[in-house]
Amino acid sequence: MRTVLCAEGLYEPTVGIAYYLDRFPATADDPVQLLFGVRRTPVPASVTGTPHVKLASFIPGRGLPRHEHVDYRRYSYSQICNSLLRGELRLDAVIAVAGPPLSNRRRSLGVIDGYLQLAIDRARIIVAEERDGVPHLTGAATVDADCAVVSAPVEDAFTPLSGVPDATSARIAERIAELIPPRPTIALGVGRILDALTDRLTQLTNLRIVSGAITDAAAALDAAGALESSAPVEGMSLVGSNELVSWAADGGRVRLRPSTRIHDPSWLAAHPRFICALGALSVDLAGSVNSERIGDRVVSGLGGAPDLAAGAHGSAGGMCIVALPSMDPSGRSTLKETLPAVSVDGSLVDAIVTEKGVARRTGTADEWRHAIERIF
Repeated sequence: MRTVLCAEGLYEPTVGIAYYLDRFPATADDPVQLLFGVRRTPVPASVTGTPHVKLASFIPGRGLPRHEHVDYRRYSYSQICNSLLRGELRLDAVIAVAGPPLSNRRRSLGVIDGYLQLAIDRARIIVAEERDGVPHLTGAATVDADCAVVSAPVEDAFTPLSGVPDATSARIAERIAELIPPRPTIALGVGRILDALTDRLTQLTNLRIVSGAITDAAAALDAAGALESSAPVEGMSLVGSNELVSWAADGGRVRLRPSTRIHDPSWLAAHPRFICALGALSVDLAGSVNSERIGDRVVSGLGGAPDLAAGAHGSAGGMCIVALPSMDPSGRSTLKETLPAVSVDGSLVDAIVTEKGVARRTGTADEWRHAIERIF
């Protein structure tokens, strides 16, 4: 079976997928697996209905929920890189959105690196959807200008990945902010709680950002003067609005990194006071985290969570903080006796925060369990 990686990022390929399947058809003897990272926009029905085409994803997202037969490839970002480097993940093609040729005869994917440059360098075929106006941020993955090229369709504005923070999210964010030391290096992900945390972080100074996703929070913190002036903003990709992209392109502070670095726990742990704030769907009394499943349904993937958690837990003065409401939308406790998946092992978690309080890992295992019970 041929495996075709459909690149994630701020822009997602559509017509390029159809182009590849038209030029290199899937057959009963030579089926194709389309492998996605994060996918926000729907995969066209003309593609999903093609015979002998299967779907797989590292992080099942909103663009894939109606497709029942999506194979969940359970890899963290560091594991994807290792699989590519060892030759275990073999790619026939990579399909991505890229800008016009640069002066070096490369086309930039604009706002992402992560595992994509590794994938591009190892794939047999590259298909680029050319889009005018794609910026080239320092460190972004690139493809050869002479690869197969199709014109990208007009795309709607970026749709936020999380809703507007509510009162519960705001209260949890307040509690997280109380745990953050002076002059921290912080990883900020996506979600209502982490969006709400941004308002609290604007009151800090000399803050550094080292994160998987660089969100609109980075631009807001820069505008508030909270960031250390001499430090770059480092991450795997931009995930946010057109205003975020303009800020990153014009300011020159953003440095995109490969996941071999930005998701390397030992490199992350070398940053003093590295704080990783992770959202969760549920936790157990050992502090282990489920961020993937609701019952039997996969709603997200590992992403960079295990890597960032390990880095923060190993950092001098650092901390892995897990944040979630004490109740789910159905009114059930998010503290579970058994988790449907363990996304981050409890041994890496230093604190759990709900709107009811904070549990910090101190003392014995029994004391940790009791501290967790008190905040649910």
